[in-house]
Amino acid sequence: MKILKRIKGVILNPDAEWIAIAEENKSVAALYRDYIAILALIPPFAGFLGGRLFGFGHAGHLSELSLTAGLLRAALQYALSLPLIFVVAFVLSSIAPHFDGESSDRRALALVAYSLTPAWLAELFSFVPGLRWLDVLGFYGVYIFYHGLPRMLKCPKETADMLTLAALVLSIAAGALHAFLVGHAAPWRQL
Repeated sequence: MKILKRIKGVILNPDAEWIAIAEENKSVAALYRDYIAILALIPPFAGFLGGRLFGFGHAGHLSELSLTAGLLRAALQYALSLPLIFVVAFVLSSIAPHFDGESSDRRALALVAYSLTPAWLAELFSFVPGLRWLDVLGFYGVYIFYHGLPRMLKCPKETADMLTLAALVLSIAAGALHAFLVGHAAPWRQL
């Protein structure tokens, strides 16, 4: 259960975990296979299961999707999230030298993936009605990201705050793009 040990380390002791992560030489494929592909399943399918059991909240009212439509929407959310994570990491790697950091797509992907851990786990609250607001716990990932920058992209403390802010804006934009694409490919009104 290496993934559970990594999750625990990233959440409870990010500074020590970043040291271990920086020493690893995981490939992009290994990061996707061993971590990203597994944890990225949580948001779409927790939302799907919660929606199937309690209804989907949309536009101020509860609605139901058919089993097929709900699975299609969840699968689309998952499929679009995987390349989007790499795009965010690639852009982050590209802008890191402007903040006195180093450019490394693989290390940027690890930084983004492990920093997303709290957000992915917080999506478990979408399973239970009334607890969706606890998604705010996912913002702990910003703290994790900030502490990982010096280790992963060699960003000095003097510019780490600005690069963290740029990464936060980039992530919000990527999330908006993801929601837009899913909304147009599988709109509520047609499901």
